[in-house]
Amino acid sequence: MTDTPAPLETEQELGQAIAIRIRDLRRDQNLTLDRLAKLTGLSKGTVVALEQGKANPSIGILCRLAAAFSLSVADLLNEAPPTAPDHPIERSKSRTLWTSVKGSQAQLHTSTSGRTMFELWSWVLMPGDVFAADAHSPDTRELLSVTQGSLKVTVGSHEIILNAGENARLVTDQPHSYAAASDVTAHFSMAVLERGGQRVPAPSSQATTSPLAVSPDLADR
Repeated sequence: MTDTPAPLETEQELGQAIAIRIRDLRRDQNLTLDRLAKLTGLSKGTVVALEQGKANPSIGILCRLAAAFSLSVADLLNEAPPTAPDHPIERSKSRTLWTSVKGSQAQLHTSTSGRTMFELWSWVLMPGDVFAADAHSPDTRELLSVTQGSLKVTVGSHEIILNAGENARLVTDQPHSYAAASDVTAHFSMAVLERGGQRVPAPSSQATTSPLAVSPDLADR
C-alpha cells in the first residue's frame, strides 16, 4: 500500500521541480542540450523551455526524460538518488501527474527504480475527456483493469471498448489514447512495464499483430 497522497501539486510547482532535476541530471551525465533533445525525441527549444521552468511537462514528456536519463519516472520526480532498499518492503508516495479542467486525473502510486520502469497507476476520466499519449519505448506493455464506467482504448489504428470488470493487455510503443466511452466517469488501474531506450516510429498499417488484447478470461465469455 502507499502513503496517503500529499496535497495536489500545481502544474507550476511540478514544472519548477522538474526544471531543477533536468538541469542537475543533464550536468551530472555530461549531456548537452542537443544530446538530450536527441535522446528524448523533443526539440531543443522544448528541452530549453523545460529546463528553464517555462513549460509544464506532460506524462509523455516525463516518460521520455526518464528514459533518456536511464531512470524511472518516480526517480525523475525524486530529488534524492535511488538507493538499494534496506528492507524487502518499501513505502512509496502517490503523485498526481495529470489533471483536466473537468476533473480527470492520473496518479502514479508506486514504481521501481532504475532504467526499467514498472509502474502502478490509477486513472479517473470524466465523460468527454481524452488522454492522448506518444509512443513509449519499444515493446512497452500495459495492463488495464476498468472498475467503473466504460473506457475506449486506441493504440495506433486499433480500438477497443472496455466496460467495468473487463481488462486488457496493450503494447504501447506507438501513439495511443484513453477516453471515457459513456456518460459515466471511467475509473481504471494501469500497470506499465517500459524498459527505456530510444523510441521507434509507429509500425506501418500493414502490421498484422494487434497491440490490443482482451484478457483470456474475457475472451472466453
